[in-house]
Amino acid sequence: MKVCHTYRENLYHLLGAIFQVMEKRPVIAELGVLRGENALKIHSALAPEKMVLIDSWSKAANDAYSPFDELPPWVVPVDTYAYYYGGSLHDQQTWDKLYEECQARFAHLPEVTIIRSETIGAINKIRQETDIGKFDLVYIDANHQYEYILRDLMYYQDLVADNGFIMLNDCCHSPNGTKQNLGVLEALGSFIKRSDFIPIAMTNTDWSDVILARKNSVLVELMDMALTNSDVPYVEIPYQLITAARVVYGSQRHNISFS
Repeated sequence: MKVCHTYRENLYHLLGAIFQVMEKRPVIAELGVLRGENALKIHSALAPEKMVLIDSWSKAANDAYSPFDELPPWVVPVDTYAYYYGGSLHDQQTWDKLYEECQARFAHLPEVTIIRSETIGAINKIRQETDIGKFDLVYIDANHQYEYILRDLMYYQDLVADNGFIMLNDCCHSPNGTKQNLGVLEALGSFIKRSDFIPIAMTNTDWSDVILARKNSVLVELMDMALTNSDVPYVEIPYQLITAARVVYGSQRHNISFS
């Protein structure tokens, strides 16, 4: 696995180059869309044949923030992030406005389908509303708690083509992540024990992104070639070390440590 001194946007362009080599316009899904800003960056970099955006845009999402009636002292209340969402997370109007903003952002792109649903319920809707059989890239950025991320990974792996990628957002352990009760990194550790996917690239950043591919997929070699011949600095480590990853905050920048 290559730990890359870069941001996720550069990885999108590397994925785009790989799909070009494969002479493929990819079919893409994003789980967890919010305003659609990240989805638009993916669309711009990868020029997909088809793209499906999945989000519930529902205040019910708050119910899964923590399994406990009383928050543990290391987890901050969800209301702390109202500024990021543009209003109270307990007000459905906040979510409706985000949905409308996303719709407006993609209204001129007929290849983009927006599905308003939680991630598992969306699977049947994908089958009903599109003719998509498999995805070439599934970007997972929905509920970040352990059980939900693991469930998304376990279900959506079957919707990923043999030579297809999964990409995870916020796959790190950090003080800021702990405040949000993130379980993405822990879910990944469990998932790679249960599947044939392995992590092949990771950003050396806070809120890290991780790219996964199947062990015997040609994508492992293609990603190796793409990064080796790019201007992205990286170090390579055994992928099995990923669960030890933690973010170390410095005065100049943040780094990933595996010690």
